[in-house]
Amino acid sequence: MQNNTYAKWRRRIHRRKFIILIGFSIVAAMGFLFSQFFNKRKIKNFVKSVLHSLKPIYDLPEEGQYTSIETALNSRCNSDYEGNPEKYHWGIFDTTKKLSSEQIKELISLAKIPRFTDQKVEIQSKRNILTFVIQNQVSGILRDWIMVESGMQQQAVGLVCAALGVGMAFRNLGKDGTSISDTDYGTIKIRLDPMKPTYNGSFWSNLPPGGRNPWLKGNLTHPVRDGGKPLLAAIANLGTHNKSSRKSTEQSIGQLLWAARGRTPHYFLSRPWGMTIPTAHGKQNTSCVYLISENKVYRYVNWHKNRPTHSLELLSEIVTDLQNQLIQLFTFSHFFIVIGVNEISGIALWEVGYQLLNLLLQAHSLDVAYEAFLMDETHKAMLSRMPIKDPIAVLALKTQSTSN
Repeated sequence: MQNNTYAKWRRRIHRRKFIILIGFSIVAAMGFLFSQFFNKRKIKNFVKSVLHSLKPIYDLPEEGQYTSIETALNSRCNSDYEGNPEKYHWGIFDTTKKLSSEQIKELISLAKIPRFTDQKVEIQSKRNILTFVIQNQVSGILRDWIMVESGMQQQAVGLVCAALGVGMAFRNLGKDGTSISDTDYGTIKIRLDPMKPTYNGSFWSNLPPGGRNPWLKGNLTHPVRDGGKPLLAAIANLGTHNKSSRKSTEQSIGQLLWAARGRTPHYFLSRPWGMTIPTAHGKQNTSCVYLISENKVYRYVNWHKNRPTHSLELLSEIVTDLQNQLIQLFTFSHFFIVIGVNEISGIALWEVGYQLLNLLLQAHSLDVAYEAFLMDETHKAMLSRMPIKDPIAVLALKTQSTSN
């Protein structure tokens, strides 16, 4: 009896030792595989780093510094590595060359924006990856404003890249961005790399959309796509207002609307979705541009009958008391371009920033008198009485019919 008990006890000991041994073996095997995986990754990263270091530095095209505001807007395009401008993005990265750290610093320094707030809105860079950062723990309408400013900053980088023949690609941090520290909130990341000239051997184009869905004439004057003022010089001296004595005309109004959200000749996902602004995943209805003129509200239309176009659609007339209140709020003008959003998201607010920066640049190029505002609650309540959904920003202008 004692021998049987002893034998059972020894068998349990052996089973425990066997289980422990198996456990250690599994852990050791996993550790080995884990180390091999990271060794392979380290080797792969090392090889990539060596190959990257051997690439020649990209020569920024000298004529890029003279690229006009309108040409930069018309030539703006994101890039990828697919090698086919109609497959995903129109721009194609040039994998045989690299940007230097000095070039990347220069691109960032050139991407200046006029400010509406004194909050943190900055670009942090690590090699060729830019992270757009705003102040964390900010809420309410102030947060909306700095999200718009971050969008302006993103667009500034995109337009500087368009002027200088540099490719860029967005790296999403979520539709509202994400917190990256106690003090910093990341809105989006952008990758920069050299780009191939995809407009028939050029980095730039002054042509309207063509191909399968050519330009459809609208009720606005055709926009100019090759102006006289260089983008880089304009963005360095841009302000939220301009006290010029020159007033807006019908032609300059159409030009401003095109700059805000007009159609351009590049493709996205094999469709002629090109615009003067980038859009998240090609969505076309995240925001909207409106015109208030002569007691009427219009919506800007850039797509009609499955073709790109350039038109105004009348939405409604404004009652007299509302018009008078509007004039009292914006004493600068009787004429306004308003940007509203169709969804509540960071993406929508950044898109407002893209369009607002374009408007400011185009107004600067035309040298018309203007003043830009981000909406406070009073402005929002006023404009929301019109058929304008969630107004965020407004550009007030003087027109030929308005007295000094």
